[in-house]
Amino acid sequence: MEYPVSPRYVVFIDSPWTGAGQDCARFLLEQGVTPVILAAEPEHLHPSLLHDYAELGVEIRACDVDSADAIVAFCEELATRGELVGVTSVYEYYCDMGARVAARLGLAGPDPAAAAVCRSKSAMREAMAGVPGLNPLFRVAGTPEAAAAAAEEIGYPVVVKPLDLTGSLFVRRCENAEDVTAITAEVMRLGEYLGHTVTPKVIVEECVPGAEYSAEIMHGKVLGLTEKIGSEPPLFLEMGHVFPASLPGEQERLLVEKAELAVKAVGITWGPSHVELRLTADGKDARVIEVNGRIAGDRIPEAVRIASGVDMCRLHMTALLGGTPDLTLNADRTAAIHFLMLRSSGHLDAVEGMEEALALDGVHEVHLRPGVQAGIDYRANGSNRDRAAWIIAEGADREQALARARAAGDMLTFTWSPLDETASEA
Repeated sequence: MEYPVSPRYVVFIDSPWTGAGQDCARFLLEQGVTPVILAAEPEHLHPSLLHDYAELGVEIRACDVDSADAIVAFCEELATRGELVGVTSVYEYYCDMGARVAARLGLAGPDPAAAAVCRSKSAMREAMAGVPGLNPLFRVAGTPEAAAAAAEEIGYPVVVKPLDLTGSLFVRRCENAEDVTAITAEVMRLGEYLGHTVTPKVIVEECVPGAEYSAEIMHGKVLGLTEKIGSEPPLFLEMGHVFPASLPGEQERLLVEKAELAVKAVGITWGPSHVELRLTADGKDARVIEVNGRIAGDRIPEAVRIASGVDMCRLHMTALLGGTPDLTLNADRTAAIHFLMLRSSGHLDAVEGMEEALALDGVHEVHLRPGVQAGIDYRANGSNRDRAAWIIAEGADREQALARARAAGDMLTFTWSPLDETASEA
């Protein structure tokens, strides 16, 4: 006689826009595990997310995702219908909440205190301060005047950042006190962004001038390094990524060592993490830019998978389900991610060339950023949200992968018309 198998559930708190949530859900479904997404207002999630999860048959349930008690109550009710095997988030703003809830329910996950440290740039710096050579010089400031004084003490140029936002939002390189006070005042006026409270403080940091890389990490071990292609100052927009990064052996060892020291100092030694670093001007040392207690965004996990066959979403979910992920990674190809930017302002009339771009050799993805479609009015805000589309391509090496991705980008045509400013003022 066959008995019905009790369903197993993994709860995700909210979802990012760039595909990691859907990739994790696909793997869980393959394992016979049912993913459930919690969102404050499911109907207000971006249509692309609603479409993807509906296509996968994944349920999105309403819950106060800013309340650990509410999420625990939902999970306890869900557990009456089957086995709750995991609670997590792969969305920056809720990684700490996922860790808190998992710990309260006795489930696998990162240390909640360490996850919370990763959500505050000041707490992150303080956690790493005991390890020489990880941090650039930094000061936390609560007024524009204090920020300018901190910059004077550190020495120009400096980088000014909000404490708890992501995606390079309101991050600026500043050359003088006027720049520092202007961006600090702007951050302090925000109050909230995308429904999240913005701490009315900034962190002022020494500007580290060298090339930028990120370390893709699982259980505290670096699996590989990603080259970051950035915009011109004063913004810090990420315009592309290449995996694996091609580096001299000494620099690769330096970055790996610094990244692993950073996650150990912060306490993120379970699950995925993503550490951004910059080399110093002479290339002989490096500083940690930030530690993220989550899988990388921007489709970097997909670039890792294309180049090496290793799927970081699957590694994360394997650990969440109590398994032991294989941390061996050997890349025999190179994958490049190339971003196209929106205009600073305008009405987007049409987007053409998507199918032709996707048909090019080596191209894996051609995808408009969620929210980008014909008919939108747009005003740039100086963050990664100003990107229009991404392309992922593979090649035998860095040059071929990037050339293929950029060729695909050149095939996309965005037709704009001026915004009707009089209508918006009426």
